[in-house]
Amino acid sequence: MSKKILVTGASGNVGSELVRQLAAAGHQVRAFVHDEASAKALPTQNVELAFGDYAKPETLDAAMRGVDAVYALTPVHEHATAWMLNIIGAAQRAGVKHVVKHSGYGAKANGATEIARGHAAGDEHLRKSGLSYTVLQPNSYMQNLLWQAGSIKSQGAIYLPLGDSKQSVVDVADIAAVAVKALTEPGHDKQTYVLSGPQSLSLTEQADIIGAAIGKPVKYVAVSPAAAEEAMKGNGMPAWNAHTIAEFMGYVATNAYAAVTGDVKKVLGREATPFSAVVQRHLSVFR
Repeated sequence: MSKKILVTGASGNVGSELVRQLAAAGHQVRAFVHDEASAKALPTQNVELAFGDYAKPETLDAAMRGVDAVYALTPVHEHATAWMLNIIGAAQRAGVKHVVKHSGYGAKANGATEIARGHAAGDEHLRKSGLSYTVLQPNSYMQNLLWQAGSIKSQGAIYLPLGDSKQSVVDVADIAAVAVKALTEPGHDKQTYVLSGPQSLSLTEQADIIGAAIGKPVKYVAVSPAAAEEAMKGNGMPAWNAHTIAEFMGYVATNAYAAVTGDVKKVLGREATPFSAVVQRHLSVFR
């Protein structure tokens, strides 16, 4: 049975993939975006746009009218937790039947990073909201390495502050596929799914996989979190974002994000997508 689903964060990595998968499955999707430009890459069939601002609850109220379920996702931002509470409040006012919240691997109230603590605050607020809900806590995305495509092409190198740690990174398409299930099928109420890839890989191992796929050596060069923070700011990233992301990556470097979970298989009935398959999917970006 087709459902009408609001996807917030619809122009981002996970949001845009979720919009594509829901629309392809025949569901009616309302994509919450800031403006026309941010929606240019979204499909048009089965998709309508809702323009709004997380900081303006009235725009969220308008976007939620008549929807069956909501995918609640906010970007990395200093106001992300407040924005998530705005989304949850609007869902309560609209009487939405189910909310699937995009959280993060390692979300804890006493977490070591601001990102983890912010996710945990939103998760707890949703659990106490009285709404039917599912929480998704994915590890970092395999697709994040697409941001390194420039240095891979020009220098055959990846520069990140992750030391020699391993991380069970996950495919964005797998996150979206789990979200589709949670949004459209019964049996996921009050569940928290911790999503990872099928193996834990160091960045040296990821670099080797990319190098083998594109036919030239790729190396991983470990840098300090401070150097990464300055580089991000130098590329135009706001200071808060750069500091918070560098803090997060510094914690990943302690192997805190290495554990592999079985929740993708639990929900989808298949193994999580391996990193090598995602590299093959994006070969043209790395070459």
